[in-house]
Amino acid sequence: MLGDTLPWFFPTLAISLCLWLALPSIEKNGGTSLKIGALVRWGPALMFAWLALHRMSAIMQLDTTHLEVLQYLPQDASIAERLMLLFSGQAGHELAALAVVIFAAASNRLPTIHMLGQEAANTARYRIMSFTALCILMSLGLFFPESAYTATSPLPEQGILAPLSLSNAVLPLLFAPMVMFSGELFAASSTYSIGADFSPLAKKASMKTAVLIAVTLLWIATNPPAWVAWTEDPSSGTDIIVLLMALHATVTLTFVVRPSRIIESRLLHGERRSLALVAMFVCSALLMMISAGLLLDTTTVFATTAGANLYGFWACTVVLGAMLLAQFMPTLGFDAAPRPETWWLRSMALFMPMWIMAFSPMNAYILPGVWLALAWTLVLPWLVEADVRSPSTGFVVAPLIGTTIAALLIPILASHTLLPALILTLPALAVALFGMLVHKPSATI
Repeated sequence: MLGDTLPWFFPTLAISLCLWLALPSIEKNGGTSLKIGALVRWGPALMFAWLALHRMSAIMQLDTTHLEVLQYLPQDASIAERLMLLFSGQAGHELAALAVVIFAAASNRLPTIHMLGQEAANTARYRIMSFTALCILMSLGLFFPESAYTATSPLPEQGILAPLSLSNAVLPLLFAPMVMFSGELFAASSTYSIGADFSPLAKKASMKTAVLIAVTLLWIATNPPAWVAWTEDPSSGTDIIVLLMALHATVTLTFVVRPSRIIESRLLHGERRSLALVAMFVCSALLMMISAGLLLDTTTVFATTAGANLYGFWACTVVLGAMLLAQFMPTLGFDAAPRPETWWLRSMALFMPMWIMAFSPMNAYILPGVWLALAWTLVLPWLVEADVRSPSTGFVVAPLIGTTIAALLIPILASHTLLPALILTLPALAVALFGMLVHKPSATI
């Protein structure tokens, strides 16, 4: 198999994705750098294409040295059986990753981006490529497990296993567009140094991501085999964790990170601004730790409530610690956003849960608490700062408190708690988002 014959393949792929983060510096000098930049830009696409073609060839030719063929296809397998394995097996992951990296590398040619001009289009492409690279790098070990690319010795002796369910093909079909359109939102929310208007791009991407969020949660609610297998043993890493990573990024960018650019641009100078930032940290810490502790206690992994609370405490501490450390970024020159401190706070809440989920799948249980914390970060500056009018108690604050309490009560009222907690956190995000978008930001002085 590929992992045996080319052990350097995946390390090279990871390095090529890391180089995407430095692509603006590589391409800016022109000349030879442009040729190197083209190689860096299209390198991951070529490698994923090779990966997918290698597996497709093995499946269609019934190559029994390929473990997936040996496990799921008889020697007289029909074309339909081979195609079923092709779409529901590991090839689906490879094709999804191929589609994502091609989309990112060619994103400057999208009509909504291309119309902004060459400089803005290239800047958007760099942001989309960076976001895509981070998503794939964090999911690499789960989406492309070593066992899928290395042969066992000796070969397994069991007979042909039951065919994989076609529902397995839904997971990569959801993962790919979520990363694509979330990348567009990330580009629209992180580009401040040029005067281009990314609002049309963000509007179209937000509509697509809203549909994807609903479809993803509905699919999970049907209890597909991948979800059932993980909930029975949440300490094991599977591809469902990768889908939860993409879902977290999509929800955060759609409901919080991108809209905050509009909402916070209407804030004034910020009397008691530091106090508002402290309030966001304290509120985030309380919501994340309470939610994580309650949800983890419903699993069968921990023998005691104290163990669940301790694990939740350490998981949340990683995210909160990153939020605190990121406050140094504006002092280092990364301060283009209107409120760079809160931008970095939310960015860490976007990426850090994904990062720790890659190492320990149990950390998926902190996501509802992170979403609740992000919802409150949209409202708290308006409540604490003294030079703007506070939002309506009846229209924003009271509904937000009610939806927050409802989301926190889920572990007490339900047996399988993560999915209901994720679903019931969305009303809190919606209340904070739409409430602050319609709030009149007139000063009180």
